[in-house]
Amino acid sequence: MATYQQWSQSYFTNLTPDQHDANNNWFKNTLSMLKDSGVLYVPILDKNFNKSGEELNTHKLEPISYYDYRVDVNNIVKEEQK
Repeated sequence: MATYQQWSQSYFTNLTPDQHDANNNWFKNTLSMLKDSGVLYVPILDKNFNKSGEELNTHKLEPISYYDYRVDVNNIVKEEQK
């Protein structure tokens, strides 16, 4: 886990020290506003972080084949063809 002081440096490589400082301050301040169970989503990284700053693994993989065999495909409402 990156510390608050190193968070930006661990995710962004081509920033100036001032930009890293701004990112690290934003991250620390935003986390401080979360509830204990809150999650911070960072869109540019497509990552979630908990209040402690730990990256959360929220990408849940679905089974390769998800098919409900109980569905009768012959009884599905279909659009009328013109």
